[in-house]
Amino acid sequence: MDEAIQKAIDFGLSLGAKYVEVRWQSDEGKWASFRNGQFEFSGFTRSSGFSVRAIAEGGLGFAATPKAGLQDLLSAVERAVKLAKAAGRMRRRPVELSEERLAVVKYELPPIELELERYLAELDSRADKRVSVKRFAGGVWTTEKRIATSDGADVYSKIPRVFVFGVFIAHEPSKGSLQRDISAGGTSVKSLEGFEELVEEESRKAVDLLDKAKPVSPGRYDVVFSPEMAGIFVHESIGHPFELDRIFGREGAEAGESYVRPQNLRVQVGSELVNIIDDPTIPGTYGFYLVDEEGVQARPKWLVREGRANEFITNRQYAAVIGVHSNAAARASAFDREPIPRMSNTYLVPGDWSPEEIIRDTRRGIYVASYTEWNIDDRRQAGRYGFFEAYLIENGELKEPVKGFLEVDTRELWSGVDAVGRNFELFVGTCGKGNPPQGVPVTMGGPTFRSKNLLVLP
Repeated sequence: MDEAIQKAIDFGLSLGAKYVEVRWQSDEGKWASFRNGQFEFSGFTRSSGFSVRAIAEGGLGFAATPKAGLQDLLSAVERAVKLAKAAGRMRRRPVELSEERLAVVKYELPPIELELERYLAELDSRADKRVSVKRFAGGVWTTEKRIATSDGADVYSKIPRVFVFGVFIAHEPSKGSLQRDISAGGTSVKSLEGFEELVEEESRKAVDLLDKAKPVSPGRYDVVFSPEMAGIFVHESIGHPFELDRIFGREGAEAGESYVRPQNLRVQVGSELVNIIDDPTIPGTYGFYLVDEEGVQARPKWLVREGRANEFITNRQYAAVIGVHSNAAARASAFDREPIPRMSNTYLVPGDWSPEEIIRDTRRGIYVASYTEWNIDDRRQAGRYGFFEAYLIENGELKEPVKGFLEVDTRELWSGVDAVGRNFELFVGTCGKGNPPQGVPVTMGGPTFRSKNLLVLP
């Protein structure tokens, strides 16, 4: 492979490219599913191949092949260079890449040993028998990559991951239905610790809350959010709108735009207590990696510091546009997907309060422990989040469970933050983006926190 990759890079340069990037990627693993106590399916998947990106005559081209032969790789190089030249003729501004100190490194993690079907069957047996629908699915797979660029990057990585997902639907004709989704995952089987107990707890709550939770009285409340809620907020209202390709409109016709503009970095998005980081280097996490697909060494990204936008999520192309260095956010989900700016492990930084202190300090409010659904507009400003588990707070004490929705503007949510807990949790997910679409493993979370005077509706 070393010889083939070097020949591919040299061939691209000989065709007039000023930059050539070759990535070999293999994804191999097994998947299984159970539904209502019945085995649904299991299977083995494998995809592998080469991708090439080239910059030539001001344009950027991408091509991929599932074939491993040298001639197939060289043909992909030729296609990428031709596409780059054609794109360059259409561009007002030529594509450039930021100058970086590129990595030459190899790293891999131990394989994951898990009897997947047996584990999913065990989860199924632990779920509350009163739920109308229970379904469990999961996978264990390994992603292996080799990346080399004409300007010096040479990276090999091999990362195993495990992911399990559970859904519970409680249904009673006179009361409707209530759905709860839970998941866990990471780069080792340790990431599943405690998930069996979570299955028992959350499946039970689906039935109990359908019976006991009453519609909330509409109005404005001081709302205390759990780490799970912190996760969905940071991912949807900060992470996505801080992706620099999205800010420049690349996803405008597909997934939307952003309330942030390239020229207003340092804009105020929250109170001084709001600090938000995206960090792929956290060991064991689902979104873990040490070097991105362009050979840039990963590091924590301070997206928001003391309430102000501080840093965008970017790759080398968009970093060059605004004159900064890449922060190693280029990711691709498979060999035939191009690397674009993506999140990894995004979280609200913990503060000084204990969760109990925040509850005790709240006179009239709502504690939201988890959600059933969410929606946010295409500029990531106006959001709506449905409660799965929530409780009234009266004079510092948790009271009866309630059901309802939070309707909130992104800046309103974060500007109202006046208390941030010192606890911390991360929750796994799959982040979708791109055309063709690609989902990458991520985590999201943070501590318990409070935001003042937010609109809640039944």
